[in-house]
Amino acid sequence: TTFLELGPDAALTPMIEGILTDDVTVVPSLRRGHDEQRQALTALAKLHVTGITVDWTALLPQAGRAVDLPTYPFQRQRYWQRASTSDGDLGAVGVDAARHPLLGAAVTLAGSDSTVLTGRLSVHSQPWLADHVVGGAILLPGTGFVELALSAGGQVGCDALTELVLEAPLVVPERGGVTVQVLLGAADETGSRPVTVHSRDGGPDQPWTRHATGTVAPATRPPSFDLAAWPPPGAAPVDLTGRYDAQAAAGLAYGPAFQGLRAAWTAGDQVYAEVALPAGDGADDGYRMHPALLDACLQAVGLDTAQVGPVRLPFAFSGVTVTVPDATTVRVRITPAGDGVRLDIADAAGLPVASVDTLTLRELSAAQLAAGRPDPLYRLAWQPAGTVDAPPVRWAAWEDVRDDVPEVVVLRSEPGRDAAAVHRATHRALEHVQTWLADDRYARSTLLVATRGAVAVTDEEAPDLAGAAVWGLVRSAQSEQPDRIVLADLDDPDDPAALALAVATGEPQVAVRAVRAHVARLARLTATPDAPPATVFGEAGTVLVTGATGLLGRLVARHLVTTHGVRRLLLTSRRGAAAAGADDLVAELTALGAHVRLAACDMGDRDAVAALLAGLDPAHPLTGVVHSAGVLDDGVIGSLTPDRVDVVFRPKVDAALHLHELTAGLPLTAFVLFSSAAGVVGNPGQGSYAAANACLDALAAHRRAAGLPAQSLAWGAWAGDAGMAANLDAGDRARVERTGVRPLAPAEGLALLDAAAATDAAVVVPVGLDLAALAGVPDLPPLFRGLVRRPARAGGGAGPDAAAALTRRLAALPAGEREAALLDVVLTQAAAILGHAGPQDVDPDRAFQELGFDSLSAVEFRNQLNSATGLRLPATLVFDHPNARVLAAELVTALAPAPADGLPEDRVREVLQGIPLSRLREAGLLDRLLELGGLAPTPDTITAPAADDEAGRSIDEMDADDLISMALGDQDLDDFMTGDPR
Repeated sequence: TTFLELGPDAALTPMIEGILTDDVTVVPSLRRGHDEQRQALTALAKLHVTGITVDWTALLPQAGRAVDLPTYPFQRQRYWQRASTSDGDLGAVGVDAARHPLLGAAVTLAGSDSTVLTGRLSVHSQPWLADHVVGGAILLPGTGFVELALSAGGQVGCDALTELVLEAPLVVPERGGVTVQVLLGAADETGSRPVTVHSRDGGPDQPWTRHATGTVAPATRPPSFDLAAWPPPGAAPVDLTGRYDAQAAAGLAYGPAFQGLRAAWTAGDQVYAEVALPAGDGADDGYRMHPALLDACLQAVGLDTAQVGPVRLPFAFSGVTVTVPDATTVRVRITPAGDGVRLDIADAAGLPVASVDTLTLRELSAAQLAAGRPDPLYRLAWQPAGTVDAPPVRWAAWEDVRDDVPEVVVLRSEPGRDAAAVHRATHRALEHVQTWLADDRYARSTLLVATRGAVAVTDEEAPDLAGAAVWGLVRSAQSEQPDRIVLADLDDPDDPAALALAVATGEPQVAVRAVRAHVARLARLTATPDAPPATVFGEAGTVLVTGATGLLGRLVARHLVTTHGVRRLLLTSRRGAAAAGADDLVAELTALGAHVRLAACDMGDRDAVAALLAGLDPAHPLTGVVHSAGVLDDGVIGSLTPDRVDVVFRPKVDAALHLHELTAGLPLTAFVLFSSAAGVVGNPGQGSYAAANACLDALAAHRRAAGLPAQSLAWGAWAGDAGMAANLDAGDRARVERTGVRPLAPAEGLALLDAAAATDAAVVVPVGLDLAALAGVPDLPPLFRGLVRRPARAGGGAGPDAAAALTRRLAALPAGEREAALLDVVLTQAAAILGHAGPQDVDPDRAFQELGFDSLSAVEFRNQLNSATGLRLPATLVFDHPNARVLAAELVTALAPAPADGLPEDRVREVLQGIPLSRLREAGLLDRLLELGGLAPTPDTITAPAADDEAGRSIDEMDADDLISMALGDQDLDDFMTGDPR
């Protein structure tokens, strides 16, 4: 083995090169903060080039963990962590270091005996967490709460955990992290302290969830037992083959870090086990007992039974002590103790390491799992906009616009409640919006799409279905073309005052009711305890599930049987029994005790739906509907056609309306529509899908206003292969993540289905929002502003506008450097869209399409450039320019034009004539211009100008008398010419 210390001089000498051969692996070790670290890495890269094997993983924070490593020498991307706050001097910010792998800092509260310890859990910092998965979600194991409480108590001399009750699971996100706090209360007369564990997923405005409560106390006496005789005499070995696979099938998936159960024996009602922490997972010292090791001890509970039962997780601990920290291999004896069990844990010699007087286990339901994170149930709320000054605006109806385009062009939508009206209104809106966006005449005006009753501001309103579909379509157009279109739902679309009020709010989506503007905001949905549930599934009737052979439909059908006790299912899909896996689905549901009929039915065909319902057994009438069918046909607004809209509408909108009409006389207790958050948010590139789902949301509200059961669930993305997001590629998923939306695990989604049903809301938006990520979105849509609190900028102002700052920076640069500055802007935005580390990873001479841009990412790129530059660039930007360098050169012309002396004289006159005189006066230029024109007065004869209506007039609107009068304020021109001092 050859060890190399790469010091300040990292040059490879011939002697070093002679030592190394191609059968030697170099395992580098670099001191953090090394002044010459870059030279050392360069040396390693040179070794790599010469064929020497370099173990790059040795330099990573979690050595050996699977990550994306450099694929070729000198790749320009950082793979090493920068120093974080936890590595620095915490005392400098007024807190103490907690010195624990899960807890980073501690604060003793002034004036009290209480202490708060805090840390951050993430799969990145604690990779072993990813190996504890329950119901598809990563959970902090119950033993993790024990570790947090014991370690926190140990900081104040309380080394024993008297009791700990777990109230809610703590879900760890697959990306990002969750903040935890351990609160230690003041000591009582015995020295005991209350302890609670809380978490928060998001920024400072997000609520804390309490997960555990208990008591810590000073340790009294160490545990006393002896496990030296091993294996225990007379104990029978337990075959553990397939144990972890069986547990995974039951919903508890243990990864390698938690597969520490090595051997087990039973003797009467006692269980003995040998447990070891897998190699590499005990590397982080500082644990009282590593949670994965203690959890593996708990896995021996129940080994005296032959079958793996339902998932049971720790609920309560009492009398927990750890006398030997950082153990990696232990023996455990499990003995019944009341309603729970006792654990005696020893080292390899049988000497005590830890003990648990009583452990109680309980089953974890899907609803409890969902409670492990703040409930991601939201609703669309219409909040009063407050007092708005609404001056009249110059506007014209769409059909009346000629060459002179006014400030606002109003496109009125056609109302309607049947399928034909919905299609017709959406087709018309699509045609006119496409014309608007393609015609340069409208570049400086606003399109206001006016509807009547398309949105429900109150629960009593029954929305217009055609108008709602138009809203969904236009919401997507707004996302693709920011600041160009306003959606306004008005009592009277012909009322000029209402139009002016909608425009004056400055909001993209406005509803005006009784001369009061309301704006759209997402808000948390909180259940009202006394409110009736929106959905009730019973055992007696039949429940229809559309799209049942899809992945999401299968999940729902199974959930209805196992959780809601539904015993008769009518499942439909276009192919019915011919669909892949259909036979297995029916067999599985039948084995669970359900009577299942699977039918092939085009739900967009009204006659086919009528025939399907007519075939139901009268003894088991239809009592529930779950409409989960749908298709995607994504494309930016400019690429859509009426036919493409109809393809999406048929299985989603038409089918829902057929079910609405044909079940009118049936005893329904549930009418659940699976829509999409795209209809609420307006996802770019999903105009037709957004329109269809907005219509479904309106249908649910319409039914509820009529006293009929209904609930529409505007789902966010589901994880894995469930839901419409299953077909998204890596770029699409990255785009979704940049918007602050995280996918819902299947178990979480099903729990949210139940949580939504327990509310009385007609429309629910179950979506996983990363609110911390949303807080960092530069141009956060107004829809999310009720959920995210932006930190105030220094000085309390809004800060300089980014586009204005860029313009000033360009103006200060020499002409020859402006293109390079703009090229950096272009490459920075391109790198962000394409998921690269930085602008250095984007080739400026390579075609945009070759870099990976498609139509949707092109729109996102254009929008970000518009925000950065203040320009209004076309959506076809990447298709109109061969590469980033050419685009940057064109931007120079737009943002930093040639000096005025290079312009034609008529252009100079045109520019000067457009400058208001008030601006010339403010700039101190008016007197000089008058002097050049031979009209300059004597300085001591000029009075201070008075503010009047002339301030906004331009030079070309005035004659000579007007011009001089403006310069002199109220002084009469004749008096000036005669020298009158007045």
